[in-house]
Amino acid sequence: MRGLSAFLLAFCCVGPAPASAAGSVYSGRTWFESVCFVCHFEPATAPRFVPARFTPEYLTSAFQRTPAMVANLALLNAQAINDIATYLGLVGLGLSSASDTDRLLDWGEDTYPQLLSPARQPTQEISGYRYRYYPTTGVYVATKEGSVWFLDSRTPGAAIQNIGSLRSYLDQMPNGR
Repeated sequence: MRGLSAFLLAFCCVGPAPASAAGSVYSGRTWFESVCFVCHFEPATAPRFVPARFTPEYLTSAFQRTPAMVANLALLNAQAINDIATYLGLVGLGLSSASDTDRLLDWGEDTYPQLLSPARQPTQEISGYRYRYYPTTGVYVATKEGSVWFLDSRTPGAAIQNIGSLRSYLDQMPNGR
């Protein structure tokens, strides 16, 4: 149980989200394709989108100053705009295929290597859970239906625990992860 307690303290309670929190690449791709692509037929890699990468403030100001785009503000809340900016940023880095689960787990491995090692284990899927198993520590971390799940397989009698929403973890990641 000690490993689980350390994980919950370290991984769940890293403090408040940064002012410019990371968005969801999946949601950003969906919003981009349903809202932006209606008028902008260029791919997300087009030069016109470079200033908007990881910059929700730029996107918001573009919507506000462009008459044809003002209506988008009624469709998009701040989180949707943040998601689009994250998606555009990952496309610019060539990482648009990264899932939110992969981004979360990569960040977790970089932030807590003593708990999630060895790093960059393959992401697997079973029964709707996308997970990685860390053989050095016996830890499983998974996502399913917007929640993050944890299991310390080396703790006798341990159960899979819901440790929070995927969104809350994405919000804690530095922008651009």
